[in-house]
Amino acid sequence: MGSPTPTPFKARPSGVDDQRVRPARAASLILAAVVLAALIQVPAFPAAAAPPPMLNGIDVSRWQGSVDWAKVRTTTVRFVIMRATKGKAYVDETFAANQAGATANHIVVGAYHRATPSAASGDAVAEADHFVAVARNAPGDLVPSLDIEETGGLAPVKLQAWVRTWLERVRSRIGVRPMVYTSPYFWRVAMGDSQWFAQNGYEVWVAHWGVGVNGIDVPAVSWSGRDWTFWQYTSRGRVKGIAPAVDRDHLHGTNLKRAEIARLSVTPTGGGTVSGNRISCGGSAVACTRLANPGDVLTLTATPDPGATFLHWTGACAAAGSSPVCAATAIGSRGTSAVFGYPVRVSVSGTGAGRVASSPGAASCSSSCSTLYAYGRQITLTAHPDSASGFGGWSGACAGADPNPTCTVTVTGPTSVDVRFDAAVELAEAGAGTRYAWGRHADPRALGGSYLVDHRAGASATFGFTGGGVTVYTVDGPSMGRGRITIDGVPRGTFNGYAHLFRTDVAHVFSHLGGGRHTVTVAALGTAGQAGHGTQVGIDAIRAAGSLRPSPVPGSGSWGPVSAASATDGTFVVSDVAGSSAQLHFHGTGASWITVRGPGMGRAQIWVDGKLVRTVGLYARHTIFGVPITVTGLADRSHAIRVVVVGAHGASGTGTAVAVDGWIVR
Repeated sequence: MGSPTPTPFKARPSGVDDQRVRPARAASLILAAVVLAALIQVPAFPAAAAPPPMLNGIDVSRWQGSVDWAKVRTTTVRFVIMRATKGKAYVDETFAANQAGATANHIVVGAYHRATPSAASGDAVAEADHFVAVARNAPGDLVPSLDIEETGGLAPVKLQAWVRTWLERVRSRIGVRPMVYTSPYFWRVAMGDSQWFAQNGYEVWVAHWGVGVNGIDVPAVSWSGRDWTFWQYTSRGRVKGIAPAVDRDHLHGTNLKRAEIARLSVTPTGGGTVSGNRISCGGSAVACTRLANPGDVLTLTATPDPGATFLHWTGACAAAGSSPVCAATAIGSRGTSAVFGYPVRVSVSGTGAGRVASSPGAASCSSSCSTLYAYGRQITLTAHPDSASGFGGWSGACAGADPNPTCTVTVTGPTSVDVRFDAAVELAEAGAGTRYAWGRHADPRALGGSYLVDHRAGASATFGFTGGGVTVYTVDGPSMGRGRITIDGVPRGTFNGYAHLFRTDVAHVFSHLGGGRHTVTVAALGTAGQAGHGTQVGIDAIRAAGSLRPSPVPGSGSWGPVSAASATDGTFVVSDVAGSSAQLHFHGTGASWITVRGPGMGRAQIWVDGKLVRTVGLYARHTIFGVPITVTGLADRSHAIRVVVVGAHGASGTGTAVAVDGWIVR
């Protein structure tokens, strides 16, 4: 590349293409360089100046042949600048392999173009376009470089114009100012020692061999006081993995980020636009990215759409807060987004009373309120009737969300929601008209092809029978646990259902009960039996008065009770067995099932008068009590609402439990 010698132009051996020519008489040339420096009075570093911290690197081309980059990685080399192109058509045949090999070995790469200036029209632009097409400069690469070490017969003023055209063409194409590779002598003689490039932000990669760091001659008055960025200090370096001699380089400093191409990305935004130099994007499906020189300050402006409000910046512009103008410093890969918002207006109506809470956000409306939310944000609105009211329904943006008192809206513009509360009557989870049933497992080995099952402590199933005796058939197996049998309210013993092998038709016989009607209750104790680990209890059949009832339907039952201070009356009931159900018979125009949301909760079906109304997911990151799931708009007559455990978790949860904490009837 460049020459550190005072010889104005290098003589190249016949047939040699861009090979770095090594001085044949190093001692005499170095002496000449010293004499020339004295004649033109080049300032030198003070002898006592401490050397700056530096990183080690190399630059390569086809003259280094095949490079073993894995071995290079074991050295102190941290970056490599490699030739990509020369002139308007030549591509260095080793560029692709060098780029891939160095990158794979975590060595930071950069590309340079060997200039072949001429007076031909469009020559500089054509060479620049050729370089951009081949080099494919990317974020994290070193800033691209122009190797200028021949004049092509151009006088200094015309050569300056050629170099300037090449640099500005590359900058216009990729948004990055390339750096200039040159030797002190060439720049002073061939480029007229121009300071324009330094004054307009172009860095210099100076080639000056055979001197120490304090003796580096930086042209253009020490590059207008900016000093060198890269220094090629020898052409005779030896590096493991490279057989021929190789140019060695230093970075001025130890932070490669200050020499790497930076990237600023603006993520998709909605509700407004973001604009700036080489940046213009907006809308929910548009994003924009630009490359920049490290340390460049890029100014962005956020403009909200009609009806929207600019809220704040994120990422690289976060420090700008709510100011619509951001000055972001490009370094490494950084991203930002302008957050725009729209108002969500909530109003409350009806004969009852309550409030509407939003999540996320701080809205809590008992009459009306308006809150700004970011574009695209999903807002969950939950209607909370007071103790004397029930949820009556939604209108506006939440229309159609009935019978659920929770509505989710996505904010894409000004949004209005109305909620109605009606007077209501509360019932406990085991209040009048309620009925609970266990889940049912289909199994051909059961007497009726299926058996009832639950496992939570306190869950029970009660059957009526007539006569002086009854036989309860249960299920044994590896997952079965302990249960209790009670007749007419009197405990008659416990049993352990654990067995190594699955078995149905396990008889528990009770006699001498006296004539008339009786009840038998099977309850799960929620504990494992000896040698077992499961807690399930299975009911296969009931025999009484000479009649076998396989797959029996209980007359009443219960789910497992759970104590909780935040529950409506200090307890609620829960089941996680698929097919378990809780049913309420009521008279009115609507009803609310009061449930619990939380980490262990799953999915449930809601049936009204025998028709499936909806399936709800009850997962939440934190436990929430008193959640109403509401059915409205019914005729004023008798109805039945039935909640069925699906036995599956929602998209975000892992639990399958469903809870009943009471009911509200209107």
